[in-house]
Amino acid sequence: MNRSELNKRAFTLIELLVVVSIISLLISITVPSLRRSREAARKAQCLTNLRSVYLANTMYVQQEGRYPSLNNDLDDGAWQYNYLIYDGRDYESNWGPLVKPGAGFIDYIEQLYCPVQRDEYHNLATRFNSWPVRLLVDTRSAYGRRYHLSGKSPSQLRKTVAFASDVMHLPDLIKSGHKTGVNAVYTDGHGQWVRDPGLLGDNDLASPFSILDNPLMKDLWKVLDKAK
Repeated sequence: MNRSELNKRAFTLIELLVVVSIISLLISITVPSLRRSREAARKAQCLTNLRSVYLANTMYVQQEGRYPSLNNDLDDGAWQYNYLIYDGRDYESNWGPLVKPGAGFIDYIEQLYCPVQRDEYHNLATRFNSWPVRLLVDTRSAYGRRYHLSGKSPSQLRKTVAFASDVMHLPDLIKSGHKTGVNAVYTDGHGQWVRDPGLLGDNDLASPFSILDNPLMKDLWKVLDKAK
């Protein structure tokens, strides 16, 4: 093969630049679309997880006749540990009864975690959130349950309200999660996306918590109730 034949078959610099430009353009178009598709899939998985947790709780209620205790507070306050799985001592409150050894209500522990949430206190098996559990160390989920349901049966509820949602007891958890809102599941079994009207991600809640935070937490749940 002589030099003239090689020159006929080789790319010119301009042709090569055109090809690179086309590939770059295709990447700039497809990558954001793939990112949006991945985010949508994670949001959908989060809602699926919440519905699975709701169904597990329903099975518990059918067996026990009542909702499990939310926490060790007799008043079952609005903010106190509504995301806990294990309180450092036992599995007797909130999500604990659904996952304790031998319970059989939740198929796998990952159902209690949002695939979008990035906070290490609300992710499975991180340096701040033990799994398997350790004595005297809290293990938290990425979902929070509504207050004032403890000991009640579903027939005692007068209306449909939000039963559980992505954790929202700190504004930073909204920002490290879905950013623009939360997924929620309701006492009639349906789940939906709730866009943040502004209060979820912009309020005065901070750690350490106080009983004085209860009115604000009630307002956050009202946001979810209004969206049903």
